[in-house]
Amino acid sequence: MIAALDAAAAVQLKATVQAVAPPRGGRSGSRFAIVCECAPVPRRQQVTPYFYEQGPLLCGLCLARFRPADTVVLPVQAAGEDT
Repeated sequence: MIAALDAAAAVQLKATVQAVAPPRGGRSGSRFAIVCECAPVPRRQQVTPYFYEQGPLLCGLCLARFRPADTVVLPVQAAGEDT
């Protein structure tokens, strides 16, 4: 009877330890920066390609879609140009 209780307690203890153990490993996969159109400084986010391909990601401030950071076209400053 005591052996059965000890065995049951060991199973429960092992399940409890596994439930509270931190996840192993770090980030997996590659990430890249995406940016919105907020002015004067766009907001940046790091996402995986899989997450980005799931659908459009919208900024809550400017309501524009996030785009990969390397495709952002910055506005040209009209320094000294006649208008």
